[in-house]
Amino acid sequence: MSQGEKRRVSRVSTSRGFSVGFTSISSGELSSLTTCNCEIAVLPLELLIQLQGNYFEKTENELKIQNNFGGYNVFCDKNVVLDGKLYEVENFMERFIVLESHKDYRNFREYLLAKPLILFTKAWRMKKVLLNCENNGKTFAVIVNTRHPVIHYAIENGLNNIISSVWGESYELQFDFAETIKEFFAMTGYDTNVKGLSFSFRFKADAFFDLFYMLGFSSKKVPVKGKVLNLFSSIEEKKNKVKMFLEKISEPYIKRTSVSDCRMSSLSTG
Repeated sequence: MSQGEKRRVSRVSTSRGFSVGFTSISSGELSSLTTCNCEIAVLPLELLIQLQGNYFEKTENELKIQNNFGGYNVFCDKNVVLDGKLYEVENFMERFIVLESHKDYRNFREYLLAKPLILFTKAWRMKKVLLNCENNGKTFAVIVNTRHPVIHYAIENGLNNIISSVWGESYELQFDFAETIKEFFAMTGYDTNVKGLSFSFRFKADAFFDLFYMLGFSSKKVPVKGKVLNLFSSIEEKKNKVKMFLEKISEPYIKRTSVSDCRMSSLSTG
C-alpha cells in the first residue's frame, strides 16, 4: 500500500474529530471520470431512475432493479415512496439477512464488494415552523462506492475484525451510514430521520449453546464515514455530467481474490 493510500485509509479508523466533507457537481469533482474518486454520493431517487434507466425501471406499481451486468447492489425495505406513491421494489437485498454457513458468508462478502451499494432514505427541507415535515419529504439514493480505498477498507476491515473476535461463535455485524448522511443533509439544508441508512447480517454458527451471542457480546456496529458528493441538479448541462459519472461508477468491476476470502475458505465447514 502506498503512503498516499495509507493516509486516506487512516481517516476511517478515527472516530473522534472526523468532519464529513461534501462537494457539489459544480466543483470539478466529476472531471476525473476514469478514477471514480467519489466515496459516497447522494441524489434524489427520481433523478437516479431518470439517468440510469438501464438499471432502474419504474412501472405503475413497481421499481425494478436490473443489475446482472454492472449496476448496483441495492439494500432496502420491500417498498419505497416516490412522489407520495408507494412502489414495490423488485430484485433487492434485504437490509438484514441471516447467513448459515461460511459459504454463505463468502458469497455475501463478495457481493458487498462487487458493486457500488445503494441505500434509500427520506429527507425534507428544513423549515422555520415545521422542522420535521416528513410527509413532504423526498426519497434519496445514497450511493456507496466500494471501489474507493477508504470505503473498501472500512467494509473489509469491519468484516475481518468481527471474525477475529468470535471464533466459532454466532455474531451480528451492522454497517451504518447515518452519521455521515445526516451531517451532509444538514449542510445542504435538509433534515432526515436516517431510516434505511444501515444494513446488517447475522452469522449463525453451528453451536449447541452460544452464551456470548445470547448475552449480546457478539454484536458490532461499524459506522462508515466518508466524503459525500452532492449530485442534486435540475440543470440539463449538470444532469448530463451526473449521468456520465453514474455510467462510469456503475460499470462492471473486475473480480479480484481477497486474501481474507482465502483465509475464510480454508476454515469453511459449510
